[in-house]
Amino acid sequence: MGKPRVLSSSKLVEMSTALPQVVLKEGDNWTNITFKGKGFAWINHPENLAMIKAHHVEREALLATAPAVYEAGWATNSSAWVRVRLELADPVEVFELLEDAWRMTATKRAIKAYDEAGRLADADDHARTISGTDPKREG
Repeated sequence: MGKPRVLSSSKLVEMSTALPQVVLKEGDNWTNITFKGKGFAWINHPENLAMIKAHHVEREALLATAPAVYEAGWATNSSAWVRVRLELADPVEVFELLEDAWRMTATKRAIKAYDEAGRLADADDHARTISGTDPKREG
């Protein structure tokens, strides 16, 4: 079985493009991942960190199970952002968090189209391939 690759900020940006209608806003050292102008993830490239939108309950679970990887970010009444140390994170878990953040931000129509197109399986395969945990590539 192959060892999973370390997740980098550039790989996370690449993974985000598996989600529909994602627009990347690039700065000198950061990338803001958005859906129709609404941000759901922010990446600090030099520090290999990400802030990803989440539900309060999900954030608390992540903080409790992997405090070396996840930290509390800012919060609102409707969402709680999670700070992720990418080099310590499981790429598949981070993609799932990113996908949930996209779902919190995207329109119902976009989510329905994504689900109907079978993109969940494709996006999961994409995340596994990028992370180096694709069983089809092991052997």
